[in-house]
Amino acid sequence: MSVKELILLQLGVIHNQKSWFVPLTHALENVSEHEAKWTPNDESNSIWGIVNHLIFYNFRYLERFKNSHTTFEPVDSIAHTFERETTSWAETRNHIDQLLSEWREAVQKSELEDFSEAVTEYLTLLTLHNAYHIGQIVTIRKQQGTWPTELGVR
Repeated sequence: MSVKELILLQLGVIHNQKSWFVPLTHALENVSEHEAKWTPNDESNSIWGIVNHLIFYNFRYLERFKNSHTTFEPVDSIAHTFERETTSWAETRNHIDQLLSEWREAVQKSELEDFSEAVTEYLTLLTLHNAYHIGQIVTIRKQQGTWPTELGVR
């Protein structure tokens, strides 16, 4: 398996292909705006905040992948990346879905030479980062009592 094929596999699994863990599309299935805003306590993030955080980092790294000369200002505070935007919950869900589709398309169109060691490392870490937060979303849904077990891994 080439590096490109491995990254495509990872991107598919975190996006919408059920495998060893729940993909994001399943984790967010039927989540209402109310459920997306809910937090178990003041120290925790909401599902909506986690999705905003994923949008923030996936957008930055996608732009970097498409143009290696792209630079971004350093993040002042990670907490800032969880803040809710002015869009609706439906628009937020559509945005992350679109970003993950764009990721797969960009990797599919790329050449094997585009996968330097540094690129392979940040793409692997980004997919692990996404998987970690998908797990948090599932945990929040279980705390809410809104997690349908049929969406889980069997």
